[in-house]
Amino acid sequence: FIPLALRQEIKHHGRKIHDIASGIHFDSSVGGLSFKHSLCIVQPIMQSNFYNNKIINITRGATLLNQSLIRPSQSWSFWHRTRRPDTTNEFVAGRNLVNGKLIAQTAGGLCQLSSMAYHLALLSGLTILERHPHSIDIYEEHQRYTPLGADATVVWGFKDLRLYNPYPFSVSFEFGVKASELIGRLNAEQELTAQQVEFVRIPTQKPFVKVNTVINGKILATSIYQQQPGIQAVSA
Repeated sequence: FIPLALRQEIKHHGRKIHDIASGIHFDSSVGGLSFKHSLCIVQPIMQSNFYNNKIINITRGATLLNQSLIRPSQSWSFWHRTRRPDTTNEFVAGRNLVNGKLIAQTAGGLCQLSSMAYHLALLSGLTILERHPHSIDIYEEHQRYTPLGADATVVWGFKDLRLYNPYPFSVSFEFGVKASELIGRLNAEQELTAQQVEFVRIPTQKPFVKVNTVINGKILATSIYQQQPGIQAVSA
């Protein structure tokens, strides 16, 4: 009986209080250092319902995350950087998957940005403090912008992407939108060795699929999806 927006605010403030009580602090620094090494990912922004609005939201999110610095032994949060995903923060309605349905929701499309940040974190060896896979896989293989298992959904108040820098030097995210592509980089003050990242599908009972995220031969995470390709948007 409580509206979603109010539930999100209650949860957000509850998490904030918990973070303070637990001594959790997120780095708010921005770039300005001389980075000598970077890892890069380029993804297509696929055509879909609310495509133009998705471009707006991803571009806005990229601007807010761009040059966000993570100093040694510091943590990073997607929502700490982007803040509340509403119209006052220049986000617009986009396509979001909610309770198994594609609906129009403010800031829809940001999950592509959080997923890219997660994938870059895996490649660079950052520590994953919090990450949530989507529960439903709506894509055919030719429609994917990232491998199944490389996604990280974010929901204001409930689900965040949180990372930690274990290195003795700073790293920084760099994001940008060019034409119909999202370009992401993880820049570092010193050379990074790219990790060997694999997303290995494990046979299971249909319509479910299990994916192991394997880093340098070791399983880091297991994601389970219910496959429902072809879901159409039900609200505009």
